[in-house]
Amino acid sequence: MEIFLSDEYETLWTAISAIMSILATMMAIFALIYSIRMYRKTMQIVHYGEIDKMYFEILKEALNKPFLLRQDRERTLDEEIQYNTYAFIVWNFLESIYDRCMLDHALQRTWFPIIEAERKIHLLWIQEDENRAKFKAEFLSFIEKGTFEVAV
Repeated sequence: MEIFLSDEYETLWTAISAIMSILATMMAIFALIYSIRMYRKTMQIVHYGEIDKMYFEILKEALNKPFLLRQDRERTLDEEIQYNTYAFIVWNFLESIYDRCMLDHALQRTWFPIIEAERKIHLLWIQEDENRAKFKAEFLSFIEKGTFEVAV
């Protein structure tokens, strides 16, 4: 029993306790980092699904009214009013996508081709001065360049 009362035994257990505390702290830090990464990944998936649904709703409107996708300017007055509203919705959506893509480069592979496709349809609308005033200069510059290269 004398071995358990010695200073060496007490020092050994103090050292083991300190090592275990350090290991527990490191494991907690790794668990926290892992949790944060999983949370961010989950939020990306949720946001992607949300964006996808929004775009689907925009496309459904165009399916119901095909004149919204015509590049020519031959529309009735009523169709022109509807087109102006639709084009504003599309460009506003694309600006939101642009903002998210600048923060999340993985989204660029999916959404830059869509931005390019919508740009081809609605470029004339956004080139009008009264419409340009509705968007940020950075976004307009991005659209004017017309090169939607994906960052690696």
